[in-house]
Amino acid sequence: MDIVQKAEDYVRELLTNELTKDHRYHNLTHTLTVRDNCLKLASKLSLNAEETEILQLAALFHDTGFTKVYTGHEEVGKEIARKFLRQHDYPETKLQKVTACIGATKVGETAQDQLEEVIQDADLNNLGSGRYNEVLAGLRHEWKVFLGKEYTDEEWHKMNYQFIKNHEYHTEVAQQDFQEPLQENLKSMKKIVKKDKRKKKLKDAGDTITSNKGAQMMFKTALRNHLDLTNLADNKANIMLSVNALIITIAMPLAATFVGDRPTLIYPIGVLFLTCLTSMIFATMATRPIKMTGFTSEDLITQKRSNLFFFGNFYKMNYPTYEQGMKKVIEDEEHLEASIMRDLFYLGSALGEKYRLLRLCYTIFMFGITISVLIFGLTLSEFFGGNA
Repeated sequence: MDIVQKAEDYVRELLTNELTKDHRYHNLTHTLTVRDNCLKLASKLSLNAEETEILQLAALFHDTGFTKVYTGHEEVGKEIARKFLRQHDYPETKLQKVTACIGATKVGETAQDQLEEVIQDADLNNLGSGRYNEVLAGLRHEWKVFLGKEYTDEEWHKMNYQFIKNHEYHTEVAQQDFQEPLQENLKSMKKIVKKDKRKKKLKDAGDTITSNKGAQMMFKTALRNHLDLTNLADNKANIMLSVNALIITIAMPLAATFVGDRPTLIYPIGVLFLTCLTSMIFATMATRPIKMTGFTSEDLITQKRSNLFFFGNFYKMNYPTYEQGMKKVIEDEEHLEASIMRDLFYLGSALGEKYRLLRLCYTIFMFGITISVLIFGLTLSEFFGGNA
């Protein structure tokens, strides 16, 4: 059995038995991942067998010090490696290189040669990993338990964003393997940091719609009431249109029949027709759709003066433009809340104008019918009085 396999068996047993359940980041899984990445990078760099062996041993032992201490674990890890390798008569010159590589995994250390660059890149491969957020959660837990360091979400995200932003992989092969996913993780973390800033800004400003359940309930209730009142107004307008259309349909043939014999009937009939026509105009205006542009410019979206939730503001836009604008609205809580308030405001404004026109319609109809009946009564009384 070669030295690397013996070392792996030893480290597996050591980390399995000596690490606690709170070691959620620095554990056997992380150790084997670093070892595997060292092998991958060494192969792509065409390192020789001795260099590859040194990297594997350093990777296996680099976190064994966590079985004894948390801070300063690198030095303890070096001692564990020395003791094990000397027991197996490992050459001293190669042993020194192994411990040097272990020391290079300390955060902030400057790599002195290619082997140290490789193990540093392998140790921080998680920055360019799809498990980045899971890894961060494990590290945060360890710092809380073993170092007593607790961070708010905002502090934690900001600190890790700066770390990943400033990190650069040493070797060209690591850049090829890890740099692209690192940039994706950086973008994701940047969005989280921006979201944290918006939350803090909104929190400092006081309760918001998204944080106040009472406000959310009131907005939902108000929106539902507005929609119900809109339906009610449209029904009332339709009633007025139907009634007046029926009156005109019945009265016009009768008027043509009787006006020839009794010319004075032209006055009440004229008032009646004028009343019906005016009422129908106002009822139609109350139900007439508002003017809509169907397009919202990018400037309006940027200036937070748009409401892309209303179809009248986007039905002429192409989907990619609408999608991009909607993402801007959703990602910005301040803009999202402004859209909610703007939607309710303009819906209320349209509803107010609808009811104003509807009131005029009913008022005109009420007084017009009354006046028509009175004039008709006077006309008949004069007619019968004259005949008497």
